[in-house]
Amino acid sequence: LVGFDTKGEVFKDGDRVLRGIYRGGAGSVRDVLDRCSSKELFELGIVGTRELAEDPVPELGYELVLEHERIPFVTYPHEWSGAMLQEAACFHTKLLRDLSVHGLTLKDWHPYNVLFKGTSPRFVDFTSIIASAELSREPYLAGTPTPRGIGAFWDADSAAMYGMYRSTFEPYFAYPLEMMRQGRHARARTRLYETALNSTGTIMTREEVFEGDPKGSLRYALRHRLLQLLLSQRGPAKTRFLDAVLRRLRTIQVAAQGSAYSSYYADKGEDFSTVPSGDWTKKQHGVRNVLTRSRPATVLDLGCNTGWFSMLAARLGASVVAVDVDEASIDSLYVAARREGLDILPLAVDLAAPLPDRYAQEFENEPSLSHIGGDAPLYNAAPARLRCEMVIALAIVHHLALGQGLDFGRIASMLSTLANGSVCVEFVDISDAMIRAEPSFFPAREAAPHSFGWYTLDNFVAALRPYFPHVEIQPSHPETRSLVVGSR
Repeated sequence: LVGFDTKGEVFKDGDRVLRGIYRGGAGSVRDVLDRCSSKELFELGIVGTRELAEDPVPELGYELVLEHERIPFVTYPHEWSGAMLQEAACFHTKLLRDLSVHGLTLKDWHPYNVLFKGTSPRFVDFTSIIASAELSREPYLAGTPTPRGIGAFWDADSAAMYGMYRSTFEPYFAYPLEMMRQGRHARARTRLYETALNSTGTIMTREEVFEGDPKGSLRYALRHRLLQLLLSQRGPAKTRFLDAVLRRLRTIQVAAQGSAYSSYYADKGEDFSTVPSGDWTKKQHGVRNVLTRSRPATVLDLGCNTGWFSMLAARLGASVVAVDVDEASIDSLYVAARREGLDILPLAVDLAAPLPDRYAQEFENEPSLSHIGGDAPLYNAAPARLRCEMVIALAIVHHLALGQGLDFGRIASMLSTLANGSVCVEFVDISDAMIRAEPSFFPAREAAPHSFGWYTLDNFVAALRPYFPHVEIQPSHPETRSLVVGSR
């Protein structure tokens, strides 16, 4: 796994996640590990970590090898909704503050240190935890300019904390959250992808965040000045500064507002309880029967909307990844799943047109220290990371075919790349009332209405069979819809 840590590197060994520590780094890493264990600091959300008694890869020459708790799915900030990025920022900032009580700190402060286990953030960059006294000696923080009129009251720890805030917190947490506060969610996530850490020399700037909003820029500048003043607190624990950052993070309104799809189930009269009842239609009963019969450990809910079927699968024992392009729906699902303690990971991702891999930027003055080498991507495309035992794809095939113009072969291939075992797909006949009532939702068909003679249930089943040889058809709701269940 590609990284830029000067203390070591993370790699996979089967299902295990290991971290090799380079020569000269074992002492400080062991000290942090001992403190985290003795003070129960893993309870703060730090990824579970232990030292291996025996080196499983002695040929690589590490001084020490750690094993980490395995987080099931790797995700990135550009895939998180506003509420998720906000939660990650609050979690990371609170961890930084809480560690200071124990003489520890973090050497960087950005969302790439965080993964989500369901709806719960976990801090996974263990070697970013260092003794507080070490922060001011971090090379990347050297030479941080101090603000005129205030810097004279700072100590070395103040300057280091400010450097970390400016170079890692602002461009990857503060600025995208400010964009989301303005309602520019898609733009914020696009810029997070384009400026992903260590993949490019560019970062998000204050000028682009507040373009056309001079009052917003002024308010931000005044808050920034107050933070500079709070950094005059002596000693390594800058609690007043961190508390002020945390208060702002907790009060900013960043969740995407309601969209045309965020009340989808209520509008259809299908906002049922997930407990089986006589109100359920054949669709709800059919999907539940498939889940209870197959008992998949992991489920990918493709085009999940606000996640009714994701919640159903989670309550039946599955670990669920729920994806949709509608950010308001994803925000709504994240809040609901977190409130109810459900094992659901909601993501704003378009798996029909996934963003490509991104590779690490090469720094001439920072040659790689890796003992493994290789040319792996720094950020992997979503299909490689989100593969599950079962894929549920309800009320989406007609959007991909009639809306985006994808043929059944491409749709079946996409489902195959995402499902290890089986799929449960809803096929909507072209005579369906919703297709007839909303032709503008299906631009490919509207542009060439006589070119979709191939859009039939039989042709869809034929396209699935090479990937899922065992196919059965079940009724859905209304009668113009069918559940197509395929397995390998």
